[in-house]
Amino acid sequence: MGSSSLSEDYRLCLERELRHGRAGVCGDPSLRAVLWHILVEDFDLHGALQDDALALLTDGLWGRADLAPALRGLARAFELLELAAVHLYLLPWRKEFTTIKTFSGGYVHVLKGALSEDLLIQSFQKMGYVRRDDHRLMLCDHSGLCQVHG
Repeated sequence: MGSSSLSEDYRLCLERELRHGRAGVCGDPSLRAVLWHILVEDFDLHGALQDDALALLTDGLWGRADLAPALRGLARAFELLELAAVHLYLLPWRKEFTTIKTFSGGYVHVLKGALSEDLLIQSFQKMGYVRRDDHRLMLCDHSGLCQVHG
């Protein structure tokens, strides 16, 4: 990988994508393969995730007769959650990332199409968001002070 740590490799990949006008998930196939291997094989990581990943997978697949579309929906939902985290990581000063509109197309069709509202709220809370009202999640700091923008 060339860098001193996996998180540094990931950060560099995200920055490279951003320089190419793509502020999104890391597209480096070798880094994605390493991350996939870690996610599947590292049982300590499973414990550190406190079963969140398994809960999200179970929630997204529960009661689905056809697993293929359910798995594609989960993949899109995980990519959107990762994108939200990447935006906060790379561009924390951008006002448009301080509020998530829970009536937006991505939230309704991608996230809620694959996962329950409760698990979505829990996932966003781990990124620092709190429910402002029935239509918005707002980014707050560790003291509970929320960033109010429009």
